[in-house]
Amino acid sequence: MREYGSEHHWQSRRLYETGRRAALTEGWTFFRSGRDAMKQVAELRPGTRVLLPALCCESMILPFEKNGCTVEFYKLRADLTGDGEDVLKKLSPGCILLYMTYFDVRPFTPSFLERLRASGAFLLEDRTQDIIVPRRESFRPEATVASLRKWAAMPEGGLLKTELSLPEAKADSRFARLRLEAMEEKGEYLEKGIPEMKAEFLEKLHEADELLDESGKPVALSPENLGYIEKLDFEKILEHRRRNCAILREELKDSAEAGKLRFMGSAGNPAGLYLGLMLENRDGVQKYMAERSIYCPVIWPIPRQARGVCKNCEYVAGHMLALPCDQRYGQEDMKHIAAVLKAALEL
Repeated sequence: MREYGSEHHWQSRRLYETGRRAALTEGWTFFRSGRDAMKQVAELRPGTRVLLPALCCESMILPFEKNGCTVEFYKLRADLTGDGEDVLKKLSPGCILLYMTYFDVRPFTPSFLERLRASGAFLLEDRTQDIIVPRRESFRPEATVASLRKWAAMPEGGLLKTELSLPEAKADSRFARLRLEAMEEKGEYLEKGIPEMKAEFLEKLHEADELLDESGKPVALSPENLGYIEKLDFEKILEHRRRNCAILREELKDSAEAGKLRFMGSAGNPAGLYLGLMLENRDGVQKYMAERSIYCPVIWPIPRQARGVCKNCEYVAGHMLALPCDQRYGQEDMKHIAAVLKAALEL
């Protein structure tokens, strides 16, 4: 049974386990999820005004709203960099300004971020999209968060890095238990191909996700799950993703030159979570591929609260498709995904 995209199955981690501790994990505080890491920031500054990019998802709003924060949104330009003029107009001393990388597009320059800091903003970066990609820059925001569990088979995995003093959060094993069971069951489903098994593990994943929004209290990573994260070879994972991303780009080059799609991000192939594309008939293409067991998410559907804020963000949300390029797959898988996409573009 072959499926592409969606949740990692537990057995997929075996090729990427290592005997040494991953350098990526050093200096971070661990939480159940990236959402919980955001809750910790919000809990430190309850009732604060928060500025989010209009191209975001609902899960980035709830941690702040559940801690009494007022959430507003700023615009992005067509190239997905931040609209500095709009940000400065909406900025107020003490507010939290969240920014994130879109594929490899950095929203603000370090000098602009320093200007925002000097204006009294609390800078919060969400590095979920590129957390395993090395950086060499010296600029540090007041806090950095990331959802690491999206990158590999792990029951939990949220990260927070800050110099602020943090209270000790308590763990809750329910989320990890449900997700681990679901990931194991997905592996069995892929091996046996029994349709009823899919409904069962999807229901457990849904139940687990609902636990994340029970309250505004941050939940720590369960101690038994830290080992799963520390043993993963993130360098090997990134190398594999970059190779897959390059294959997809090569296979789809003719379609891009013909104007049937546009690659998002640079050709430098940093390989984040997905290879992003812009398509005119995104919904039709997404449906066609899902019917063939290739699941390509819309990463940032415009939240209800952000509608009408930014035309550029709404255009991207309506035309963007994310192709799976992760370490579960090889060269022939990438060629298959590209072939199905090209067939969809001909409809």
